[in-house]
Amino acid sequence: MHIIIAILGGLAALFFAFRYFVGAAHEGREALRDAKGLWRSGKWSRKANQRLVETIEDPREAASIALYQIASYAGAVTERQRDVMLSLMRNEFQADDQTVNELFAFARMAVGQVADAGGAMRKLLAPIEAHCDEEERGRFLVMLETMAQAEGDPTEAQTRFVEEAKRRLARSV
Repeated sequence: MHIIIAILGGLAALFFAFRYFVGAAHEGREALRDAKGLWRSGKWSRKANQRLVETIEDPREAASIALYQIASYAGAVTERQRDVMLSLMRNEFQADDQTVNELFAFARMAVGQVADAGGAMRKLLAPIEAHCDEEERGRFLVMLETMAQAEGDPTEAQTRFVEEAKRRLARSV
């Protein structure tokens, strides 16, 4: 009987030792993940502390933000302005409905972070300057003018925005 108890005691000791080593391995893996997460979060926080307007790299996103901003200069973006914007993006970007709706939502969120995306015009137009040729830049300016006239005559702020975009893009050619 004492041999069976010794064997059971040994098995119990092996079981607890095995659980201890497995637990230590899990804690080590979690510590490694925490270190990696800390590194990633540091990189993300440097980017996250900036406004979306300042971090974009895709010219379609930049154009959608500019279109939304110019529409919002006339007040809240109306259903007509939304339809015009979606139509312009669908035609010029040759994008499907889902992509166009995502770009619209992204633009609304980005413009909502700042009072005036036009104040960050240099950073807003940087992806367009970097990735678009002269013809695409010209089509972008036509898109801006069309958006400004969606509800009738453009306001002074809309006209200033279009003129500033023209000036900046003409300088980068």
